[in-house]
Amino acid sequence: MSTLDRRSFLGSLMAAAFAGAAPATAAARGKGRPPNILLLIADDLGDRDLGCYGHPTIRTENIDKLAATGVRFTNAFVTTSSCSPSRTTMFTGRYPHATGAESLHVPLPEGTRILPDFLREKKYWSANVGKLHLGPVGAAQFDMVLDSEWDWKQALDKRPGGRPFFMAVGFHDPHRPYQQDTLPDPAAPSDAEVPPYLVDDEATRAELAGYYDEVTRMDREIGRIERWLSEEKLTDSTLVVFVSDNGMPFPRAKGSCYDSGVRVPMIVRWPGNAPAGRVCRSLISTVDLAPSLLAAAGAEATADMHGRDATGMFADPDSEIRDYVHVERNWHNHDDNQRGVRDARFKYIHNGRPRVWTSSSDLMSSESWTSLLEARDRNELTAEQMRLFMVPRAAEELYDTENDPWEFVNLAGDQNYAAVLPRLRRECARWRQDTDDYPPGRRYKDNLDRFTRKKYGKTSGAPEPYDGKD
Repeated sequence: MSTLDRRSFLGSLMAAAFAGAAPATAAARGKGRPPNILLLIADDLGDRDLGCYGHPTIRTENIDKLAATGVRFTNAFVTTSSCSPSRTTMFTGRYPHATGAESLHVPLPEGTRILPDFLREKKYWSANVGKLHLGPVGAAQFDMVLDSEWDWKQALDKRPGGRPFFMAVGFHDPHRPYQQDTLPDPAAPSDAEVPPYLVDDEATRAELAGYYDEVTRMDREIGRIERWLSEEKLTDSTLVVFVSDNGMPFPRAKGSCYDSGVRVPMIVRWPGNAPAGRVCRSLISTVDLAPSLLAAAGAEATADMHGRDATGMFADPDSEIRDYVHVERNWHNHDDNQRGVRDARFKYIHNGRPRVWTSSSDLMSSESWTSLLEARDRNELTAEQMRLFMVPRAAEELYDTENDPWEFVNLAGDQNYAAVLPRLRRECARWRQDTDDYPPGRRYKDNLDRFTRKKYGKTSGAPEPYDGKD
């Protein structure tokens, strides 16, 4: 059986298995006007960093209100912890390695269709305001593209009457760099929650406070959008999805396959179709966004989409659509080939190039990274913090996220987990085969020195093919 035939067969089985779990989807399709769709994408927001996700000091009252009126997902995952390929997945419903745009800054290839083009068949008017990061092929499929997320009202004021709208708001917050004057009422460094993989010092706390301020600035803009929807009497007819493109922009988070890099906040509000104030603990991936939004609009996902329709989960947060989520790490200033699979408890990571450790330029220019380097040179890092500098990395990693949520204890060699490791290894291999993944030997040139932190070669844009010279 070919890969395509296998995928179609599995897709038909999954559709049949879950058809009964989506009463809201069936009710939404073909009844009245399809919903407006508002997709709010944060840039580098960690899954722990909102009030409604338990953070004790970050001020996010508007996003918290959104969660109180919708479904909050606690096990939502991106497919990669890197800005542009993560967004490519959201708009195509495909894993990054299958799009031809799996690395940072690589634009979508010609002929790639994304959400607004599919939604146009259902008479949707579309706009993207703010960050898009898909290149000219993606931008051309929107009816309107504005560079600033603060211009969302300008775009919506120009929407045509009598048609539903799809708007993506690509916030640049809370991406680096951070300034001290982001807010008139800034966060206090003393209120920072420092994760155990970072050094708890003044410099790191100051960076975290700057990060918090950008989260709050984004939250306040979302409050303005929410008030506009209410004033225009569009709240009840608009499906709102809030999500982040990857974890927070700090070492061992963004750019990694650990939960700190790939687990993200996700909130869905869909009045009349998703219950208010509910929490969904089932696994969901951002590869599921495109087919789900198409289903909400009454459209069908295409056969080449890897994601699954999650509108049944929107309606019934206790339901499930997948046993596993899959993640990857490719070129992001440094080349890499990590592939991972996670179930509700265990995480497996395969390092295709274990001899090197990788990061990204925005993290390696940070004060928190400098603090780690200086503490390492003074032999003051904890064993958990030193894991960031391990070379070579383990070829395989296995974590019990229930008992080890920071993923510090690699269980790959522990015989107590002898049944778990091969099961997840097989699942990772099956996923790679079924989605036509490329082998670790395909490489691109680094453009950032791992030790001096200086850029070299082609310092911006898509990576150059590796020529065999280090």
